[in-house]
Amino acid sequence: MAQYIFHNEYPSWEVDPSTRTATHPFTRYYPFKATLSSANTAEDIFTVSRGNAGVNLVTNPSVESATISEFTATGSAISQSSAQASHGSNSLLVNPDNSAAGEGVYTVVNIGRMPDANQSTVTGQCEVRGASASGDAVIKITKTDGTILATGTSVSLSTSFQALKVSFKLPNAIDYTQVQVRVISNTQHNINFYVDKFHNEIRTDGSYSSYIDGAQGLQYEWTGTTNLSISKKRVGINVIRGIRLHTSHDMWLAFDATASSSTGIWIGDPAAALPQSGFFESTHPLDFRTNISFVNGTGSETPTVYGVIWGVHSG
Repeated sequence: MAQYIFHNEYPSWEVDPSTRTATHPFTRYYPFKATLSSANTAEDIFTVSRGNAGVNLVTNPSVESATISEFTATGSAISQSSAQASHGSNSLLVNPDNSAAGEGVYTVVNIGRMPDANQSTVTGQCEVRGASASGDAVIKITKTDGTILATGTSVSLSTSFQALKVSFKLPNAIDYTQVQVRVISNTQHNINFYVDKFHNEIRTDGSYSSYIDGAQGLQYEWTGTTNLSISKKRVGINVIRGIRLHTSHDMWLAFDATASSSTGIWIGDPAAALPQSGFFESTHPLDFRTNISFVNGTGSETPTVYGVIWGVHSG
């Protein structure tokens, strides 16, 4: 069956900011520097991606601090190591005792008593790498007495880092206030393995965050001491409200569109005898919600652009 769009539906095509959002101070910025990859092919300087907020409850998640007291060995010896790292400079070296399966390391998640109406999910994540391509590892969530609540990813160890994930939805009624996220051998072996990018979280949407620590740049921060505190990620730009841009060559700039001679704003190169040549800055708040793109304006040039985009996280 054919589908139609009628001109009088136009109100649904627009997003009009309220007075509250229109006067919202700019709370996000995005510095950029980019060179057009291929002449006459537009590309985005920026794409709106608000993302999801997240928290990492592991206070030394990439083992950059020599203080490793939050990690508890179980049937193994553990130490900070700079021999291998998936992120940063270090990881946690785990040396299983080779006495039984289930030897490795665990971290503790304090969950308190969750109200019945607010079921939450405990998630645990990390990456593991073997000292050799043998042995195995698995991630589990257990009670403090070792009772298994959830079993996650199991891998054969290799000489590359592999991701492990596990989640457990807390029931309406629980009689415990802590769980353990265990990274352990799946079968008995004595192959050393490295663990990095620990990430424990309690979420209400049932999803996993991407790895978080406070040293990852914009929107990421430690809540206390670097590499020894909980870290969090704020959401990003949801609405573009302004831009300041410099360019090396003639170009077209477009908002919520693919830049071209018919959609773009012309910006001449710095040598052009024109007002604001080589430069563009919005002079009043914008409200764009998809992207900013650019393309060269002359011949086969590939302009380099740099500047800053301003925005807000809500709206």
